[in-house]
Amino acid sequence: MIFNKTNNGSEELSAIVGSYYKSNDFDKVKSDIILATAELVKIIGKPVYDLAEAAYKSTDENPQNIELVPLVQLPIAILATFNLYRQNDVSHEDSGRKVKIDPENEKIPWEWQLKRDDEIQLDRYYQAVDVLISYLEASTLSEWTNSDQKKLANSLFIKNADKFDMYFPINRSGRMYMMLLPWIREAERKYIKPVLGDQFEKYLAGTSLTALEKEVLELIYPSIPLFAMSIAIRRMPLGVIPAGIIRNFIDGSQTMDASDPASLTEINLVSRQLITEAYDLLDDLKKALSEPVEAIIIPVNDEKNKYMRV
Repeated sequence: MIFNKTNNGSEELSAIVGSYYKSNDFDKVKSDIILATAELVKIIGKPVYDLAEAAYKSTDENPQNIELVPLVQLPIAILATFNLYRQNDVSHEDSGRKVKIDPENEKIPWEWQLKRDDEIQLDRYYQAVDVLISYLEASTLSEWTNSDQKKLANSLFIKNADKFDMYFPINRSGRMYMMLLPWIREAERKYIKPVLGDQFEKYLAGTSLTALEKEVLELIYPSIPLFAMSIAIRRMPLGVIPAGIIRNFIDGSQTMDASDPASLTEINLVSRQLITEAYDLLDDLKKALSEPVEAIIIPVNDEKNKYMRV
């Protein structure tokens, strides 16, 4: 665990999160820290987390490792305390779930207030993960550059969140990009590879390309994020992709419920629209790869011939 090294876990959480009380019993949040840690490890990989935890527990003065520690602690602390708060909205007892409140000094929040707070806490968590990934991308840490996540990203045409965002807006979110990696790979192998054939690896490497081939390369990128998103929104849990991404793609407008899970109707609508646009872009690539054919519109006649062709 990357907290409570000197039995001051609650103080650490309070300093990191801001809204957590130092007087809270740290033991009550331990299970949430374990779950939040497991969630982050899925995104950044265990070697990166282990490096940060080792730096936290040791007296190593390596500046880069020390710098990594608070960046790893932040998303874990935010998600763990957020989950604890949600559990504590009601008490869990042998006789069932109850709401305990001091009627003189406390008031139960309205549903919309709880919902709005959920949005704020999740946004903070997402931003914290994005900051961590941005730091890792700019670093030379072998634990990151040799991670399974980074190796997979480097094996694709769409190698990072910035590239993905050029063709489908995800707010340049490294977290979202990492979650989409399996579907980006599937999209490239399922839709792009059959079009490129034995030229697939050449274009993927992107080296020693002629000027014309570089133009073709630029036509490979646009359809991939659209195909990937079409696959992802049909397979991901409904609550993972905020409806804001879905609804913004439909009509470009924000709504009060922009952070709600998208409905099945919205998901199917957007998936079909994405597939249609992706195929249109793929057709552009196919045309660029096709050999031009010169059509003979008028037969070539010669005045010396004693005949003519019509």
